[in-house]
Amino acid sequence: MIAITLLPYAIVIGLLVGVYYAFMALGLNLVFGVVRMINLSHGDIVMLGSYLAYYLLIYYSIKEGISFIIAFPVFFLLGVLIYLAFVPKLKSSSDPEMNSFTAFFGLSLAIEAISFMVFGNYYHAIPTSALLGGAFNLFGFKTPNVYLAITSLSAIILIITYFYLNKTMLGKATKALMQNQEQAISFGINPRWVTLITFAYGFGVAGMAGVIGPYILGTIYPSMGDFITILAFTIVIIGALGNPLSTIIGGIVFGIFYQLLQVYLSGLSLAITFLALLAIIVIKPGGILGGVQREV
Repeated sequence: MIAITLLPYAIVIGLLVGVYYAFMALGLNLVFGVVRMINLSHGDIVMLGSYLAYYLLIYYSIKEGISFIIAFPVFFLLGVLIYLAFVPKLKSSSDPEMNSFTAFFGLSLAIEAISFMVFGNYYHAIPTSALLGGAFNLFGFKTPNVYLAITSLSAIILIITYFYLNKTMLGKATKALMQNQEQAISFGINPRWVTLITFAYGFGVAGMAGVIGPYILGTIYPSMGDFITILAFTIVIIGALGNPLSTIIGGIVFGIFYQLLQVYLSGLSLAITFLALLAIIVIKPGGILGGVQREV
């Protein structure tokens, strides 16, 4: 009887956190879309965003809402630096996709090692009051208001990204490069400039996702990036790798599915989720939306 009562609650909570999951994975799909390289350090960027929010709160009493805004330019700049340091050399190599795995895997290990040295091997948490305190009633269950805040902030960035990709000249140029780079260049699009901006934008939104991530992902610690990268990759694959806005579908499907498993099969929730990912790869490799077909 309790399990039946929990069903609508689990679906709604899954929908709310699913919007965040889509936001958290968005940067990974954007980076892949423009450079066709999987950023294995994506989770580490999210982790750094969480640490940024934690230290801004502890040392400067800056609340999460302000940290959320601060994070974008900080990580956008970091994305620019990483792009200039890695991407041009990788793209000019004999096997850019395989070499990118090695490069971004090394970057992930470096970020994690430096984080251990700087932050220590400690677990940190951010109080919900730093973003939004209080609770509301959902199907008879007391639910923290922070869920509404996280979903709202995530939805705002997803909407901004939609308008960026579909309503701006730079965004349309980005989509053109994702679909057919040679044809886009023939129309006068500068691939290096567009790719740099979109790559850095992906890092910016990843950092922002890290700021509000601890309320969904749990405590903050240096090695949390490994799991986040796997999680983000799962969400991206469920939607369509290379189609950034399909990440919304992937995040919501993952959020609801995982939340239902947490209620009914909590001990096996992660195992079943990743088995479902393997099934999707086998049955529909392009993801739910089929993915964006690209020529290289």
